[in-house]
Amino acid sequence: MTSHSATGEPRSHTRSAERVKIDAFVKVHGADREYVLRTRDLSRKGVFLYTKVGHMLPFKAGSTLNLELYDYDAFVACRVVVVRVVEPGSAEAAAYPAGFGCRIIDLDETNEQKLVAMLERVSKTGQDPY
Repeated sequence: MTSHSATGEPRSHTRSAERVKIDAFVKVHGADREYVLRTRDLSRKGVFLYTKVGHMLPFKAGSTLNLELYDYDAFVACRVVVVRVVEPGSAEAAAYPAGFGCRIIDLDETNEQKLVAMLERVSKTGQDPY
């Protein structure tokens, strides 16, 4: 199964911000529940989320979520929208965990500074916080 954007079109591989590989702990509030997830990669514009538990989550392209990305003892809070879903059994899921890509749609200045600092640290050291 192919992953799709929020508009239903096949996703594009062009990115407007550099991604870094990072395995971080994330809390997502959506669909009237809280979910604990991990990141596969992160940029100033978005994040890819997955769970190591074998079930898919109740999110689809267009779902809006409140997200807390934990970095040691601090966290970055933002609002995201799901822009694509990687289904189990898809070509991408053969190489990476199934999950969903999110675009950051609301990030205040304080949280943006924390996000930039996290990205810079991981980019320079090649190490993520976990």
